[in-house]
Amino acid sequence: MTTVELAGRRMAAGGGGFFRLLPYAVSQWAVNRVNRRDGYPAAFYFHPWEIDPDQPRRPDAPLRSRLRHYTNLSVMAGKLQRLLGAFQWGRMDAVVAAEAARLDAGQVAA
Repeated sequence: MTTVELAGRRMAAGGGGFFRLLPYAVSQWAVNRVNRRDGYPAAFYFHPWEIDPDQPRRPDAPLRSRLRHYTNLSVMAGKLQRLLGAFQWGRMDAVVAAEAARLDAGQVAA
Protein backbone atom coordinates (compact mmCIF):
# COMPACT_ATOMS: atom_id res chain seq x y z
CA MET A 1 0.00 0.00 0.00
CA THR A 2 1.22 3.48 -0.80
CA THR A 3 2.04 5.49 2.30
CA VAL A 4 3.44 8.93 3.08
CA GLU A 5 5.05 10.35 6.16
CA LEU A 6 3.36 13.38 7.67
CA ALA A 7 4.49 15.01 10.90
CA GLY A 8 6.61 11.98 11.73
CA ARG A 9 3.75 9.52 11.23
CA ARG A 10 3.17 7.16 8.35
CA MET A 11 -0.31 7.32 6.84
CA ALA A 12 -2.10 5.32 4.16
CA ALA A 13 -2.27 7.18 0.87
CA GLY A 14 -3.21 4.55 -1.68
CA GLY A 15 -6.97 4.79 -1.87
CA GLY A 16 -9.73 2.80 -0.26
CA GLY A 17 -11.77 4.40 2.47
CA PHE A 18 -9.15 7.09 3.04
CA PHE A 19 -9.73 8.38 -0.49
CA ARG A 20 -13.50 8.34 -0.09
CA LEU A 21 -13.58 9.85 3.39
CA LEU A 22 -10.84 12.51 3.22
CA PRO A 23 -10.87 15.60 0.99
CA TYR A 24 -9.55 15.09 -2.56
CA ALA A 25 -6.63 17.43 -1.88
CA VAL A 26 -5.18 14.97 0.66
CA SER A 27 -4.92 12.20 -1.93
CA GLN A 28 -3.66 14.56 -4.61
CA TRP A 29 -0.93 15.79 -2.27
CA ALA A 30 0.01 12.25 -1.24
CA VAL A 31 0.29 10.91 -4.80
CA ASN A 32 2.29 13.99 -5.84
CA ARG A 33 4.62 13.52 -2.90
CA VAL A 34 5.21 9.84 -3.57
CA ASN A 35 5.74 10.47 -7.30
CA ARG A 36 7.85 13.59 -7.17
CA ARG A 37 9.65 13.81 -3.84
CA ASP A 38 10.03 10.12 -3.08
CA GLY A 39 10.46 9.17 -6.75
CA TYR A 40 8.14 6.17 -6.72
CA PRO A 41 4.90 5.30 -8.47
CA ALA A 42 1.83 5.27 -6.26
CA ALA A 43 -0.29 2.14 -6.08
CA PHE A 44 -3.96 3.06 -5.75
CA TYR A 45 -6.96 0.87 -5.03
CA PHE A 46 -10.65 1.12 -4.31
CA HIS A 47 -13.48 -1.33 -3.83
CA PRO A 48 -16.12 -1.58 -6.60
CA TRP A 49 -18.91 -0.98 -4.09
CA GLU A 50 -17.37 2.43 -3.32
CA ILE A 51 -18.52 3.78 -6.69
CA ASP A 52 -22.10 2.57 -6.26
CA PRO A 53 -24.07 5.16 -4.29
CA ASP A 54 -27.29 3.20 -4.93
CA GLN A 55 -26.11 0.01 -3.28
CA PRO A 56 -28.52 -1.60 -0.80
CA ARG A 57 -28.23 -0.21 2.71
CA ARG A 58 -28.11 -2.24 5.90
CA PRO A 59 -30.05 -0.16 8.43
CA ASP A 60 -29.35 -2.78 11.11
CA ALA A 61 -25.57 -2.34 10.81
CA PRO A 62 -23.84 -0.60 13.72
CA LEU A 63 -23.55 3.19 13.38
CA ARG A 64 -19.76 3.06 13.07
CA SER A 65 -20.02 0.57 10.18
CA ARG A 66 -22.70 2.62 8.43
CA LEU A 67 -20.58 5.78 8.70
CA ARG A 68 -17.46 4.03 7.45
CA HIS A 69 -19.24 2.19 4.63
CA TYR A 70 -21.73 4.71 3.25
CA THR A 71 -20.10 8.12 3.81
CA ASN A 72 -19.27 9.98 0.57
CA LEU A 73 -20.37 7.22 -1.80
CA SER A 74 -22.08 9.88 -3.90
CA VAL A 75 -18.80 11.76 -4.52
CA MET A 76 -16.49 8.79 -5.00
CA ALA A 77 -16.86 8.43 -8.79
CA GLY A 78 -16.20 12.13 -9.36
CA LYS A 79 -13.14 12.12 -7.11
CA LEU A 80 -11.83 9.04 -8.86
CA GLN A 81 -12.31 10.61 -12.32
CA ARG A 82 -10.47 13.69 -11.15
CA LEU A 83 -7.56 11.65 -9.78
CA LEU A 84 -7.36 9.54 -12.94
CA GLY A 85 -7.11 12.71 -15.03
CA ALA A 86 -4.49 14.33 -12.80
CA PHE A 87 -1.85 11.59 -12.93
CA GLN A 88 -0.40 9.01 -15.27
CA TRP A 89 -1.53 5.48 -14.39
CA GLY A 90 -0.57 2.03 -15.57
CA ARG A 91 -1.17 -1.63 -14.97
CA MET A 92 0.65 -3.06 -11.99
CA ASP A 93 2.67 -5.55 -14.06
CA ALA A 94 3.98 -2.76 -16.30
CA VAL A 95 4.76 -0.51 -13.34
CA VAL A 96 6.65 -3.30 -11.58
CA ALA A 97 8.63 -4.08 -14.75
CA ALA A 98 9.53 -0.40 -15.22
CA GLU A 99 10.61 -0.08 -11.59
CA ALA A 100 12.72 -3.26 -11.84
CA ALA A 101 14.41 -1.89 -14.96
CA ARG A 102 15.03 1.44 -13.22
CA LEU A 103 16.60 -0.30 -10.22
CA ASP A 104 18.72 -2.50 -12.48
CA ALA A 105 19.98 0.66 -14.19
CA GLY A 106 20.94 2.13 -10.81
CA GLN A 107 18.33 4.91 -10.91
CA VAL A 108 17.35 4.65 -7.27
CA ALA A 109 15.23 7.44 -5.81
CA ALA A 110 17.10 9.96 -3.67
